[in-house]
Amino acid sequence: MNLFQMKTQPHGNESLKSFLTNNYVCIGYPNIGDLTSIDKDVLRDRLSLEYNWSGSKLGNHLGIVNAFVNTMQKGDIVLITENDWVHIGELDEYLYDSSYESEGKCHRRNVKWLKTVKKDDLNEKVRELIKNRSIVTKFKHPYELAEIESVLNGVSNTKFNKIYVDNELVEKALNVLTEALASNDEALRVKAASEILKYYK
Repeated sequence: MNLFQMKTQPHGNESLKSFLTNNYVCIGYPNIGDLTSIDKDVLRDRLSLEYNWSGSKLGNHLGIVNAFVNTMQKGDIVLITENDWVHIGELDEYLYDSSYESEGKCHRRNVKWLKTVKKDDLNEKVRELIKNRSIVTKFKHPYELAEIESVLNGVSNTKFNKIYVDNELVEKALNVLTEALASNDEALRVKAASEILKYYK
């Protein structure tokens, strides 16, 4: 089993919410066709032909696409970040969907999102991984050193455990609680104050 971090802007389009609500991740690189069973040499030729890349630039993009298509395997773990939070998911097989070609989202993997935790819940080696700026990065240490299973099986301080909650929705809920603090009902004020303190704890 391997661990990867991924960024959420395939083809320059921020897709975090889509990844989480529709249970997938993807990379950009449209117009190079279905990459199923394509080896690295053929992939290099396709990228060079379509994007006119060469040298180190070609090598960098080749590494990214090859990691997503060939290095990643079903059952591997992927991490995506959202401010101070990290979403942990289990990857499925690579798939190509031509209907998303124009959006640059044709190279995809379905994901089963397992948990969302604070960055501080992850160990130093994993926090180093998610700082990487590359679109796709493989954890350079043995998987066991990531201690992901402990995070998944432990109790997290997460606000968004297993489901994605839109930040705007959270803000509205907090506004309701704030308004309740001004209520004439003392029990309601105490309850609202308690819920707000739980959120920020």
